[in-house]
Amino acid sequence: MIAIADSGTTKATWLFIDNAGKTYIHKTTGFNPYFQSSENILESIKAELLPKLTFNDTIHKVVFYGAGCEQTAKKEVVASALKQAFDEAKIEVQHDLLAAARALLGTNAGIACIAGTGSNTCFYDGKNIVQNVQSLGLFMGDEGSGGYKGKLLLKAYTRLALPQHLHEKFEAKYTDRTADILDNVYTKPFPSRYMASFMPFILENIEEPFIQQLVYQSFADQFDNCISRYANHKEVEIGFVGSVAYLLRGILAKVLQDKGAKLGAVVRDPIEGLAEYHVLNGLLD
Repeated sequence: MIAIADSGTTKATWLFIDNAGKTYIHKTTGFNPYFQSSENILESIKAELLPKLTFNDTIHKVVFYGAGCEQTAKKEVVASALKQAFDEAKIEVQHDLLAAARALLGTNAGIACIAGTGSNTCFYDGKNIVQNVQSLGLFMGDEGSGGYKGKLLLKAYTRLALPQHLHEKFEAKYTDRTADILDNVYTKPFPSRYMASFMPFILENIEEPFIQQLVYQSFADQFDNCISRYANHKEVEIGFVGSVAYLLRGILAKVLQDKGAKLGAVVRDPIEGLAEYHVLNGLLD
């Protein structure tokens, strides 16, 4: 049996394929080695995943695609936890950006983008990532993400820039005020998760012109600062993975149309595309 996992900072999807081709899917919280140690990750796997695995087949391979797993040292943080959780399995850790590229483009060249809690982009030649404009994380970049949209919303709220009726709706929905917001962003762990937690408010009020412009601007910022840096960005398809891109794909399509670019596939969860990629390319052994 092989396990394929796709993990963002907020949530992870695990797909298990047994020897007969039957699949099992489980969800857990996500892992990011920039914010968690091997011990923390192992504890989460033991608590949230292993008790759900009721099949008898031995897991001989785990392929984990994760946020924050672009550098060897960070990959090893995750690999160490996986080796202890699945002690009979061969472990492979890859960047979640490669998961996005493989799920969206298969063996075709193009631009793959992530727009979930966090964001990232790359140019993919059909086999490898050949260029990556750095996302830089929430404080220096992360344009297009749920965290970035939440940041724009919280800035508007704390600076009294929200239209009054939206300001009142925000305070009716959330107890956090300026001091709480600053505390969560600057002193507590996972600020990107915190800022992205305001996405429900954005989605609930998506018909509001102010919110529509906020969403449009966040995707336009991702295009201008990241996607446009790829030399042939107007000649190839640009695909997106992530719940934020999927749920707001209408506005995303408008941004790319206005920029003269070609929108490709937009998928909420890349796990099925990843499974297909591994099967078609004989990567299950």
